[in-house]
Formats: sequence, C-alpha cells, structure tokens
Amino acid sequence: MSSLLESLSSTITPDAIGSIAKALGADAGAVTKGLGAVGPLLLGGLGKATATPAGAEALFKSLPADGGGMLGGLGSLVGSLFGGGGASGGSIVNQLLGSGSNAIGASLSRALGFNVTPLIGMAAPVLMNFLSKAVKGGNLDASGLASMVAKEQAAVASDPARAESLALVRSATEAGQRASALIEGYGADWAKVSLGPLAATMLVTGSDLSGPIDSMKEVKAANQAMVDAATAAGPASVLASAIGGGIDIGAVKQLRELAPDKDKLMSLVRAGAAAVAQCSPAEASAYKASVLKVAQATAEAAKDGGFLGIGGKLISADEQAALDALKAALA
Repeated sequence: MSSLLESLSSTITPDAIGSIAKALGADAGAVTKGLGAVGPLLLGGLGKATATPAGAEALFKSLPADGGGMLGGLGSLVGSLFGGGGASGGSIVNQLLGSGSNAIGASLSRALGFNVTPLIGMAAPVLMNFLSKAVKGGNLDASGLASMVAKEQAAVASDPARAESLALVRSATEAGQRASALIEGYGADWAKVSLGPLAATMLVTGSDLSGPIDSMKEVKAANQAMVDAATAAGPASVLASAIGGGIDIGAVKQLRELAPDKDKLMSLVRAGAAAVAQCSPAEASAYKASVLKVAQATAEAAKDGGFLGIGGKLISADEQAALDALKAALA
C-alpha cells in the first residue's frame, strides 16, 4: 500500500503543478519544492495530534466519512487554492498545525519565494482523505492510526532525499511554535490584531462599491500586500503570525460577526494597533504601516470610472476619504 505522502504526490501530476503554479503566480519548480515540504509538514502535524491516546482518538473521530472524491478533478484542485484551501482546508490546517499556522506558512513562503499557505490549505484535506482511506482499508482503530503515522514519520525522517525539505519544515515549525507563544500572550486581543489589516481592506472596498471583476482585483491586491508584509517582517513576527497566510475565508466570516459596519471596522483597526503597541511595542510602527499599505494596495487595485480600463481615477474620492480616515486613526 502506498504511503500517505506517496499518495499525495501521485495525485498532483506535473500538469496539476503547472496549473497550481499559474494560479499562485509561482515557478513550477518552486511549487514542486513547496509540495515536498508541505507533505512532511502536515505529516508532522498528524504525528503531534496522535502523540497521546486522547489525541489519536480525537483525530480518529474527525476523519472524513467518505475517503474518496476529494479532488474531483483539476478544476476543484486549483479552485481550492483560493482562500487558503477553503473553509475545510483552513480548519484542518489549524487542527494539525495549531495557532502558529500563519507563521509556518510565512516561513515557507519566505524560503521558497511564493505564498505557500494556499498550497498547505489545498493539501491538508487531500491528505486527510487518504488517511481516512488507509484507516478503513486496514480496519484500524485510533491506536493503529497513531502507529501508522509514527511509522511513516520515521520513514520520512530517515530518507536522505528529503533532507532539504525536512530542514525547511523544521525551521517553519520552530517559527510556528514561537508564534503560538506570542499569540497566547495577547489573549482575546489577538483577534483584533489578526483582523486589523482585513478590516482596513473592508473599509476601503466598502467605501466605493465595485463590480465583481474589480472587487476580485481588490481582494487579490490586499491578499498579496498582506503576504508581502508578513514575509518581509520575518518568522514569528506579529505580522507573520497574524497575516502570514493572507486572506482566509474563516477570518472574513469572523470579521463580519465582530464588525458588521464601518464604525466597528474602524474601532477594530484601532484596537488591533493598540494591542500591538502594548504587547509588542517594537513592532507597533511596522504593524500600523502594513495596515495602511494593505489599504492603499486595495484602493489602487482597480480604477474608478473610465471605460475598459481607459481613463478613470486610480483612487476614487470615497476611497481616498477612507484612506485618510485610517491614517488619522493610526496616527
């Protein structure tokens, strides 16, 4: 029987890698390296989750009921890259990698030169489905599941061909551990910090409603600005820990619940900056600057007015007003 990582690798064909690379704006070789690291990374998360009998039982009970049909075809594979692999992909990543998952993604992104987080979100549910198939095929219980994962981890760790990938994984995992400790120190205020840049994006997009094409451009621009800021800030920084994965569907839902109107969005931006100033004063200026850069990138993503991209203003009056309000709030 193929191992979990062999199954994952065989599923993502060279053609699929080419399509993934195009979707992520990355080189196919870099995506291949990314997949080489993502597999062992997620396997390590499985190993941590099954390290105790209680953890193994919890993971066993969370396995998908249907172990097949996850990919469904290349279209759904590439489509799952948007938003960190979708709601299910994001939740599985958090289950396996913990609260430091953004910093883990930012660390790999920094090393490989492209945003690796969507790749992690895509691979996570695929790997879980293969795990479910293996458990059912072997008629394993929770203890058998833990034993299978441990054996595969040992095989991967002893494979010299994976040395480079494992070094990347170790570095990223260490960043994730430091980020988890940082996040814990913020307590309930962390949600404000992590949602602040997204709240700024929503303030800009909500100030001047755009059509679906322009809205998509704005979201992509904001996402890239977040990833760039987190990557530049370095592993386990506040920015890497908060927005290292870019825009996440779960974060969008959380923001809508916490800040359903413009006033609450602005309050959340202020609160996030205030929390960083209190808990991580050395990073306060960088955090504020990055929130404004994300908002600026959103405003500049699509022209207002004109026809077929000709004419029009890069930033509308309403968008500029939102930017000015954000600058004043963060001054």
